[in-house]
Amino acid sequence: MQLNILLRGQSNAQLMGDYNGGAQAMVAKVEELLGFDGTNDRVHLEYSSQGRQTSTVFSGTAFLGEWLTPAGDGQNWAPAALEQSLLNVVGRITPEQKAEPTAVVWFHSEYDSRDAGLTPTEWEGAVRSEAAMLRAAYGQSAETLAYHFVSAIPYPQGTDAGHQAIRIGMEELAADPAFNAHIAARALDADMRFDNTDGDWSTRDYGGAHQSNEDGLQTAERIAFSLAQDWAEYARPGSPVALAGGAVDDLGPQVVQAVVAGDDEVAVRVAHDAARALLPLDADAASGTGWSLLGTTGEVEASAASVTGPDTLLLRFDSPLPADARLHYGYGYGRLEGADGGGRGNAVYDDQGMPIWVGAEGLAPDGVIHAPVTEGAVLAGGPGADTFSLGAGSGGGSHAGGAGADQWRIVAGAGSATITDFTPGEDRLAFQGMGAESVTVAPGAGGLVVTFDAAGHSVTLPGVTALGAGDVVFV
Repeated sequence: MQLNILLRGQSNAQLMGDYNGGAQAMVAKVEELLGFDGTNDRVHLEYSSQGRQTSTVFSGTAFLGEWLTPAGDGQNWAPAALEQSLLNVVGRITPEQKAEPTAVVWFHSEYDSRDAGLTPTEWEGAVRSEAAMLRAAYGQSAETLAYHFVSAIPYPQGTDAGHQAIRIGMEELAADPAFNAHIAARALDADMRFDNTDGDWSTRDYGGAHQSNEDGLQTAERIAFSLAQDWAEYARPGSPVALAGGAVDDLGPQVVQAVVAGDDEVAVRVAHDAARALLPLDADAASGTGWSLLGTTGEVEASAASVTGPDTLLLRFDSPLPADARLHYGYGYGRLEGADGGGRGNAVYDDQGMPIWVGAEGLAPDGVIHAPVTEGAVLAGGPGADTFSLGAGSGGGSHAGGAGADQWRIVAGAGSATITDFTPGEDRLAFQGMGAESVTVAPGAGGLVVTFDAAGHSVTLPGVTALGAGDVVFV
């Protein structure tokens, strides 16, 4: 069989396709993970660059304005010449290949990040328009043709607001099961030293516009694991994907809780995906590189970070903590620049070598425990009253509130969760943005199952036989 990867983007995607071998390494890694022999079972790369009539990638171009233009109805987007060249590529593919499983690898953020006025809604709308056109050209649906995003890379001419708008847009699309997208790679731990900015080839010029060869290969490998897991149903017996039960991708440790621990300290807790623990920090990570608190009164950067447990960190700041701030990691431009100017190796990593991340909206250091995007996470509260948040796109998991009056804030689109110690009359389910008509309660799983959205997502309460009026609220 054949699986197809369509690579689209601008110059860094072109380097991956034409220069640093990243695209070829990505294909080879996906084949290895799926147990494909490269002949009878293979992964095909759909890629062409710099052709005005047929291109999936074109250097030095913005997605908004040069690939798509506003359609005039205030909502949709129309194909410009470059988008039409992409559709021309698909138009030349045989009907047999169009029907094969296909994924889009999206490596396109550089020029769009220059727009400080860009909003997540605007960017998302354009991507949805392109996805509809591209899927129609393939004759496939969102269910069968997924997008795999490279989270907006650090581009020196970009703006903080532009970078963040794209990252938020990507994460919101990834949280929408109807769209079918994944964050395939995060690449803040990059040298970005392909360009010889000072004209001296004997020096390393970090922080340029383009990923180094090593950066490109690192990004490609991260994408490959995302693709292989998405295509787990095609894995051959005995392959790494089959042996892992389909779960080979590690999304990296996601920050799920931040708590003010003192006048100048914030305690951080992560949820692991495929890992068990955080690795010891290198000198740059230990200096607090990448961590910041951003509020209406300004931004303060961390001056130190230390691992305090398998899933915990302590951050120290040299300035008072803003009262309304949100915690970020790699905000805006966000490259994890170390003392020598490089970026590779400077992240906080898990024991699988994947970097830590905070959702692009940031996280308030208010102690709320957020369900991560990964499924099956195990989260536990403390001895007092805890608040858990199940946001749209979260993976649910198993939760234990512990002693105290605990609350679970739940929105439509959150993953299904089990609360192992829910105590009626003390604990509470708080459904946000929905009415009582959206929620049903029925016996099941040795207790009650509370279903809260049309997709059938639910909260299971083992051992609970009845809920009182105050146990469920709508806010």
